[in-house]
Amino acid sequence: MRLRRLLAFAIDWCCMLAWVGLVAAVGVPLYALGVLNLSDALAQNLVGLSVVVPIVLAAARCESHPRAATVGKRVLRLTVEHDGGRPTFTLALLRNTLKLGTPWIVAHAAVFAVVDSSAQGATPAWAMWLLLGAYVLPVVWVVSLLLPGGQTLYDRLSSTRVASPKATIAAER
Repeated sequence: MRLRRLLAFAIDWCCMLAWVGLVAAVGVPLYALGVLNLSDALAQNLVGLSVVVPIVLAAARCESHPRAATVGKRVLRLTVEHDGGRPTFTLALLRNTLKLGTPWIVAHAAVFAVVDSSAQGATPAWAMWLLLGAYVLPVVWVVSLLLPGGQTLYDRLSSTRVASPKATIAAER
């Protein structure tokens, strides 16, 4: 099931990239025309949030929906559960904020910090630590999936688990 979870995430990642492509298709021409100015931190963060927030909300909606699964999980016949049923929107939102939103926002902030500071000279240590954190978080998620029990840290923190419907039905018998 661990491999199926990773494959499901790969499918979901392709869906996320479609959204990123759509945002870029709108944002890049606006930037090139001078309509969108990314010179200040507020504008940079608004661009990051316009990508991350809809993805996190969509994943939470999919996982709190009666099917309790994102597109990738549906393809691979997996569901997200909380106490034997589908999670509430709040739990699914917490799960996806930890899983997707946090690493993405940390990476976004790190990249802008490194780019902005490198134009002025040396990159501050805090920006490099932020960048390191952006790489470490996804590794922690994958490693936690591979540990005994196969439950990721974000699943533990949100009191959810990913299951195969067949395994759930067999457990109920």
